[in-house]
Amino acid sequence: MKFTSKIFIGILTSGILSISSVFAAGIDHFNVTMIPDQISAGESVDLTIEAADKNDVIVKDYTGTILIFSESDADAELPSALDQNTYVFMASDQWVVKFENAVTFSQEWLQNIYIYDLDDETIIGLWEVNVSKQTVIEEKTIEILSPENGLTIWDSMIKISWKTQKNHKIIIVLNEDEEAVFETISNSNGDFEQEITNLKNWENSIVAHVLDADENRVWESNKINIKVESIAPTFKSVKTKPQEVESEWMYTVEVIASKELTDVSIVIDDVIHVLSETSEWIYSSEIYAPVEAETYKIDVILKDELWLETKELWAGSITVNEKVIVVPVKEEEPKIDLDAGWIEPIVVKEKDYSIKNLKVTELKSKSVLTWDAVEDVESYEIYKQIENGKPEIITTVTKPRFELEVTWEEIKYDFFAVKAVVKTASWETIPEVPMSEMTKVQTGPEMIILLLLSLLIGGAFFMKKQKA
Repeated sequence: MKFTSKIFIGILTSGILSISSVFAAGIDHFNVTMIPDQISAGESVDLTIEAADKNDVIVKDYTGTILIFSESDADAELPSALDQNTYVFMASDQWVVKFENAVTFSQEWLQNIYIYDLDDETIIGLWEVNVSKQTVIEEKTIEILSPENGLTIWDSMIKISWKTQKNHKIIIVLNEDEEAVFETISNSNGDFEQEITNLKNWENSIVAHVLDADENRVWESNKINIKVESIAPTFKSVKTKPQEVESEWMYTVEVIASKELTDVSIVIDDVIHVLSETSEWIYSSEIYAPVEAETYKIDVILKDELWLETKELWAGSITVNEKVIVVPVKEEEPKIDLDAGWIEPIVVKEKDYSIKNLKVTELKSKSVLTWDAVEDVESYEIYKQIENGKPEIITTVTKPRFELEVTWEEIKYDFFAVKAVVKTASWETIPEVPMSEMTKVQTGPEMIILLLLSLLIGGAFFMKKQKA
């Protein structure tokens, strides 16, 4: 923290100067000590403050607020525990406050620290130190006290300690991530220690840097490697066979992880797929690719028999390419010219039977699924996404509309898709007709009743058609 004499003058107004603190009864001055009293610029020193009476006896009932600043060095770093350069004495301090490695001067020559009672400027304390030019760090050695390099642990945190130059600011970088930085200060003996948290499962690297008064990194330590083998399930890798598939095609997902896990799942496009252990360390399953063509991330969730869980977000990916579907509709009769001796080849026409403009309208008591009518199509199949992510036909409708009743006491959502039913001249269903993409629809517990009615109506329609 930094403070200037200008800020101090602005705080001590004439009204405050005439009032004695009710908490400062018996206080005459502050005893201030800084150790060591001869330092180099950039070195940190300890600051100790005592409340004392006229006889230099500690006042044991002082609970006033003090102001701390340096009049000589506006850029001096002050204790981080201060609030706007102030500190409130508490009974737990036992009337003596000590800030370790708390003050750092950036300038040379004689520097000072002032202590004032915030309510009475006559109660004051002062300490001066000789600050020499910053010492050039020539001895580039650092002794690792703990832990040993290559250590394997079973926790996500560890306490490290080094020995280096005295009274210097140290930053520790975890896994070469400049956002994962820990700060500390070496003491007057050059020792420092720091607890490192958020170690990742498996390999970790830790490097310490010594800073000068200008916050420059003047030296880097050797790297410590720590391996974490958590008791939680361990994830190794995930891959797909093949790596790219067409829309709605089946492919295989394989996860390598700890053996004998009770639950291994992957999440693709917000759909959970459960994998089975096919061999030691290997879990796999065959699943269908999503309808939409794009690259999908694969999240992995592992659980053991104690329900300890490991999640690996974006552990892999699968690329889905658009599937081109050709549906033969009608074969025209070939044109024959016997006189000319030629036959015109058969022309196979193609027609688009895909579902377009699929949308959901949510009303008060029902959700309505609608789409554009498809030419030459008399019925549509309605599919619902079941637990394993596969679509399952639930009913057939004759109009481009499907209604689902909603019960407001228990709102939930399901995914539905629509597929046109295309028949050949011999009344056979063409299986290659594309299904629409899955659409999220608000449903409720009454949906099952409505679906049964839809099935009965649909069945009656087809029976009538056959009799006709």
